Amino acid sequence: MITYKVSKVKNPGKNAVEGTQYFAAKAVKTSDYTFDELAEDINNSTTVTQADAYAVLKSIKKYIRNALLAGRRVVLTDLGALRINLRGKCYSQDTMAASDFSPASMIKGIAVNFRPEAALLKDLRANYQLKRIVEE
Repeated sequence: MITYKVSKVKNPGKNAVEGTQYFAAKAVKTSDYTFDELAEDINNSTTVTQADAYAVLKSIKKYIRNALLAGRRVVLTDLGALRINLRGKCYSQDTMAASDFSPASMIKGIAVNFRPEAALLKDLRANYQLKRIVEE
């Protein structure tokens, strides 16, 4: 069950009518699904012990980290792919030449992007249910 709330939107976009209030649904997290819970669920549905599942998951985390830091896209078959995105400032060709680009001042950090596999996304879209949380 996906919970959501309806919230006022501060910047509804370029087609907004001045003076009109806009609202949109926003997903609300109900809880966290932890590493320990995942390892326990793997233990309960396979012949792998919880300790073994936990060890494998910890190793996966380490190898995903290393691959992302090496500039690689991490493809998790049937799940999706992870890749690094850079966060930074934009500049116009009029204000600076590409050869003058300074990573230290123009790149502010990184983000990790997850893109789900098409089959997973299709399954999620076909099977979700919604529950509205009313704020008081």
